[in-house]
Amino acid sequence: MILPNTVIKNLSPSAGGGLIHPFSDEQLRPSSYDLTVGDEYYIEEGNGALTVETQNLKKKQTLIIPPHAICFLLAAETINLPADVTAKVSLRMTHIYAGMMLTTQPPFDPGYSGKVIVMLHNFSSSPVCIKSGERIATIEFMRLESGVTNLRAHRSVNNLVEQLRQPLISSLRQIANSSKDAQDKVAWLSGQMVIFAALIVAILAIPGLLSYNALFDRLGDQTQRSNNMDVALDQYREELRLNKLETEKLRVQMTQLQSRSSSVASSPEAEKSITGETP
Repeated sequence: MILPNTVIKNLSPSAGGGLIHPFSDEQLRPSSYDLTVGDEYYIEEGNGALTVETQNLKKKQTLIIPPHAICFLLAAETINLPADVTAKVSLRMTHIYAGMMLTTQPPFDPGYSGKVIVMLHNFSSSPVCIKSGERIATIEFMRLESGVTNLRAHRSVNNLVEQLRQPLISSLRQIANSSKDAQDKVAWLSGQMVIFAALIVAILAIPGLLSYNALFDRLGDQTQRSNNMDVALDQYREELRLNKLETEKLRVQMTQLQSRSSSVASSPEAEKSITGETP
């Protein structure tokens, strides 16, 4: 049977030593109790560290859980379970909606007394911010049908650093980092391909540029030759004009000579000379 809020409150006297300490009515829910972020945490760094180094969280200070990273939090509350009560921890929906997941952990055995460790995994691609004293998880208490025999509760947890034996690395974070490295390489190769393509275009354009220059040079030569031919043609036209003038002069002279010859041939003296008569 899950303990209701009235029973949880009755088992948690304000003097301490009860089911939950410290106890606050504001964190009490109908059938559970909200645990808050304590003063110690550990976030896997993924940098090949050989030792575990936890961090202290001051009051109202905020910690940032990187994308795909694992984070261990020590809750601020201490629980003291009777011999006929067990408990289990769940993540609050607010953090589930933010992409956080609570690693499945076994229920607390009856008789356990100590702190609660919350292991979180950021499955989102964005960092998640958590503040000291913030509600992070919910704990439910179940009463057993009868008390247990040979009670051997889990050893008490007082801090976080004593529970972690070696540095942790999230496989999801490794995959994300590998994916990012691959994307960076693809982006670099794409840039190199663009540069290579630009070089190829430039190399291919050089012969064309040289051909264009040669064509322009040849066109200039042809233009000069055409201009020279126009000058020569003008000279030929002038010579032809002069030749026509000379020819016209010669024609006039020939006409005059022919006219004179006809006049001389038709005179009486010319006829007598032809017939042999003497004047």
